[in-house]
Parts: sequence; structure tokens; C-alpha cells
Amino acid sequence: MKGKGLSLLKEDIRNNYKGILIVIIYSVVTQLVFGFICPFRLVTGIPCPGCGLTRAGLSLIKLDFGKVLYYNVMIIPIAIYIIYAVVCRYVVGTKVRFCTVILIILAVALLVLYFYRMVRFFPNHKPMEYVERNLFSPIYTFVKGIIYK
Repeated sequence: MKGKGLSLLKEDIRNNYKGILIVIIYSVVTQLVFGFICPFRLVTGIPCPGCGLTRAGLSLIKLDFGKVLYYNVMIIPIAIYIIYAVVCRYVVGTKVRFCTVILIILAVALLVLYFYRMVRFFPNHKPMEYVERNLFSPIYTFVKGIIYK
């Protein structure tokens, strides 16, 4: 299975390289220009449900569980699912079972945690803070100026 898994990985990369390249370019450009990569936050200034997952993932790699809990604890079940999916596809050579069900459960859990974090921590605690430098801000200021003249 090792050789087959590697060729399958190469095929997946070959079939998806344009999307991968677009994500990499977008991430680098927005990180350099705005200091973050989240498109939701870029437009609205408000953190998204996945806010903190990148920092939590990096903390998980470093085994810094305090920061994992602080940034976004959902990285743990997401990482477990990713490992499971990679092992199924590239090591064992089988389809990922219950993919849709698992992803729905993860999405619902992520949303529940998001609402809790928004109520508990927004807008004053990282990563659940408001970013004033967003694309919607000038429009909001303009409309507010018209309404409250």
C-alpha cells in the first residue's frame, strides 16, 4: 500500500494544485497586508467560527495544550479526523467512512463553541477580537454618517 498511497497523494496534488496554489498565494498576501488570513474577518472585522485554529494547530504541534485550549480547542477533534482521513486514504487505501456525519458533527460543535466564545470573550480577548481595519468598515462609516446626519 505504501507505493500506492504515495502515487495517490501525488495524483491528488496534481489534480488540486491550482486550488492549493491560490490558497497559498492568498494566505501570504493577506497575512502580509492585513496581518491575518481569515476572509470573514477581512470583510467584517469579526472573528469566524474557525478563528484561532491555525494558532491552536501550531500549539498542538508544540504540545502546548494550554494555548490549544486558549486559541481553539476544536483543533483536537479536527486533527484526529484529519489523521484518520489521511490514514484511510493514503495508508490503508480505503474510503473515509462516515465522512459526512463526522464533518457535520465537527461543524455543529465548532458553531456551538463559536457562539460561546463570542458571548464570553468578544471583542476584547484574542483571538476573539474585533479588527477595525476591515473591508466593511468604510461602508459602515459612510452609511452611519448618512443616517445620523
